[in-house]
Amino acid sequence: MPSQGFAILKDLARRRWWLLVIGFLALVAVDLAQLYVPRLIKFAVDDLTAGTATSRSLLILGLAIFGLAAVMAGLRILWRPMLFGYARAAERDLRRSLFDHMQGMHLGYLNDNPPGELMARATNDLNNIRMAAGMGMVAAVDGFFMGLAALGFMLYISPLLTLLAILPMPAVVLLTRAQSKKMHQGYIDVQESFSAMTEQVREVLSGIRLVKAYGLAGREMGRLAKSGRGYLEFNLNLARVLGLFFPMMALFTNLGLAVVLGAGGTMTVFGQITPGDYVAFSAYLNMLTWPMMALGWVVSLIQRAKASLGRVDQILSAQPEVNDPVRPESLPGDQPLDLAVRGLSFTYPGERQRALKEVSLSLPAQGKVAVVGRIASGKSTLLHLMTRLYEPAPDSIYLAGVDVRKLRQEDLRTRVVLVTQEAFLFSASVRFNLTLGKPGASEEEMWAALRAADLAEDVEALPQGLDSQLGEKGLNLSGGQRQRLALARALLVDPPILLLDDPLSAVDTETEGRILATLGQLRQGRASLMVSHRLASVAFADRIYVLDKGRVIEKGGHQELMDLGGVYHTLFAEQALLAELEG
Repeated sequence: MPSQGFAILKDLARRRWWLLVIGFLALVAVDLAQLYVPRLIKFAVDDLTAGTATSRSLLILGLAIFGLAAVMAGLRILWRPMLFGYARAAERDLRRSLFDHMQGMHLGYLNDNPPGELMARATNDLNNIRMAAGMGMVAAVDGFFMGLAALGFMLYISPLLTLLAILPMPAVVLLTRAQSKKMHQGYIDVQESFSAMTEQVREVLSGIRLVKAYGLAGREMGRLAKSGRGYLEFNLNLARVLGLFFPMMALFTNLGLAVVLGAGGTMTVFGQITPGDYVAFSAYLNMLTWPMMALGWVVSLIQRAKASLGRVDQILSAQPEVNDPVRPESLPGDQPLDLAVRGLSFTYPGERQRALKEVSLSLPAQGKVAVVGRIASGKSTLLHLMTRLYEPAPDSIYLAGVDVRKLRQEDLRTRVVLVTQEAFLFSASVRFNLTLGKPGASEEEMWAALRAADLAEDVEALPQGLDSQLGEKGLNLSGGQRQRLALARALLVDPPILLLDDPLSAVDTETEGRILATLGQLRQGRASLMVSHRLASVAFADRIYVLDKGRVIEKGGHQELMDLGGVYHTLFAEQALLAELEG
């Protein structure tokens, strides 16, 4: 499969081609100006040796060198933002593509790839790619033209001396080929180790309250120290490869200088070349040394970027299991919608046992339905499938008579809103978190939603009210407050269908009763489906479905199910007895 990351770099280069062309022309012009400086020095040395130098001639040569330096400075100011700007733009486009692609991935993929791993690829790996696309590309072009031109000037001065000076160069090529594979694997090991360590640090910081509550600081420090030692070992292994590579590069390139010193000095003494030619040749050989050294550095940057690009491609090439249809169907405008589940079965990837088995239920357009059952009976899975957070089987879930797989995800989720038990809040203001689904909501609408969730007084008591800033994940609010804010967020949207996955589990029963009573009034004429472990909370529902091990084993109204004397009756009796014992 073609590299997705490389395709993004290629597309950016096509859009910015004229900037890249100007930048590279300016870069090559700097090299040419720099290469002419030794020629001017040669003329000065020859005139001084021959005794023909004058103050005027030396001044002219000095001014010429100064002029070249000024031209080079101006051209460097020109090419740097153009070429390095491309690298920064490439990093921006890759990060944007990564973020967009990760948001489109299904829940299973995000569960299998921890946030720390994804963060490392979106930061450290992109930095490696940027370095190769910027400094690496500049060094490669600069070294190529500089080396080629310097070699041309050296051949012009003395072909024999040039041949002697470049004798060690084949060894440089062989060394580069031998070490590049080791460097590539070394960079992969380093990046994977860094990703694992990043995820470990993120996990500990996210769970810092648990770490403190159980006194786990010492143990977590030990785990991090172990990860750090592994990361250090991979870096040391890579350093050993580079530690051999760069000194050997320097050795072979400096051998050329030793040859020039011996053979070139002899040729100068016997008049085969002038002293000025000797000085100029030494300068050109020094310029040739930079491309040879740059070759090693560029190879290192490319191998690092290649490893990182492969890791980025693993994300960009991953295909989401939930996709929008090529020709999506449309839904009715603002009229009430119904939801129907027909023979739905589902198995999580990698699992053998089905989470849901031939489940069927209906949620009328203006109905109130509840789903109950013991833990792990499949209740949350059912709601996730209704909103296509996981992909249901074809012809198993219908919204207003349309298979949900034939709808755009955005169209589905703006009409069927899910409130989960885990209330996630951003580190932003109450207003921002409340209006996520309806950014243009008025103050009156916001306060109405907060009153419906029995949270208005709590928000009024905050220092800045709606503009009060919440901490990470809203942890400066209680669990019940976070759940009520998440519920208010959904009520502000007021969707045709509202799915509630035990959204008040952290709220006391008295507060829950008030909220549910208000909810029943507000949702008149719209459909609501509620999952709850508190059976007394769903007794108001028109129809209750009882799930057990992924199957619907009972259905009916509250009194009907109580009269049946089955699982629902047993669960209700157990909870009633527990409530009585707790007073």
